[in-house]
Amino acid sequence: MDNALKLTWKGRVIAVGVGVVLLAFAAEGVLRIAMPHWREFYSGWFMRTVDVPDHGMVTMGRPGFDGYFAQNNGDFRVRIRINDFGLRNPEPATEAGGRVWFVGDSMTFGWGVERNEIYSAVAGRLGKFPTYNVASPGTNVCGYQALVARMPEDSRPRAVIVGLILENDIAAYDCRKAARKARPAEKMSAMGLKAFLTRNTALYNFFAVGLKRVGFVRDTLAALGLIAKEHAYTRALSESGMAEATERTVAEIEVIRNALPAGTPFAVLIAPARFEVRDGDAFYRKLRQSMLTELAKRRIPAIDPVKAFTGAGFKPTHFAHDGHWSPLGHKLAGQAAAEWLRRQGIGD
Repeated sequence: MDNALKLTWKGRVIAVGVGVVLLAFAAEGVLRIAMPHWREFYSGWFMRTVDVPDHGMVTMGRPGFDGYFAQNNGDFRVRIRINDFGLRNPEPATEAGGRVWFVGDSMTFGWGVERNEIYSAVAGRLGKFPTYNVASPGTNVCGYQALVARMPEDSRPRAVIVGLILENDIAAYDCRKAARKARPAEKMSAMGLKAFLTRNTALYNFFAVGLKRVGFVRDTLAALGLIAKEHAYTRALSESGMAEATERTVAEIEVIRNALPAGTPFAVLIAPARFEVRDGDAFYRKLRQSMLTELAKRRIPAIDPVKAFTGAGFKPTHFAHDGHWSPLGHKLAGQAAAEWLRRQGIGD
């Protein structure tokens, strides 16, 4: 009798387990039909890494990609089109010559905004000059060197503006050393569980979308440490390491300038740190001022739109949950870039 009872309970557990698995598979199938846009939440569909000779690995777009990318918290849904060279431009790289190049990472790439809203496009419209977006998410100053080096040899830019992100671009770089250590590996294939589920299951994306768009649930998950709190204060540098990091960052930026044809107008657009715009944070104010000082030492012009961002306010210039600029943030940066270029005799 006891053995029969035990078998009955084991059978129930197994039956429940099988039922849950079958239900999950059924839900997955239904959601793939009912929510066809579930694949849009994974950025790996349009990104890859390539090995640039003498520079190592750099993130690039997947040639020919044409689709949508969305944030599961509802911040944005935008169309991403990548040309055959792996950049977010409608024109091929062979037509980049004579244009103003905007070099940078996800901010310059236009993470979360349409192509015509990116600050490079804004600057071009204001100044009535053609631009070219030489940017890719997930890279840094060493990656910027690789992006420029990868451009066709006969492409001579009319001017170059490098977008520098105070929150994650400042470091004690040694790009030559980093390139020697770089190993050719497909970066996007090294996914964690979250990335794996985002890429492969509609069911996970359905729950992620539902949970992250309910304020109480989202706040509870953040409090438990299960998801990151939006715009949580972070520092990539210590106070003591600031001087070395700013000096090395500017030294590597100068490498980019020196690789360009002599006389090419060149500037660095410093993206204001969220925490200085929002809170007047003293650390990030000091970091920005330190960068301005180091750039001036090497006679590299700087574009600093912090006053425009502070005047407009933090919330209007950034997404609600994502650290990237909203269309207004891009508009302000584009205006600052266009004004600097106008002073160089470029544009109307």
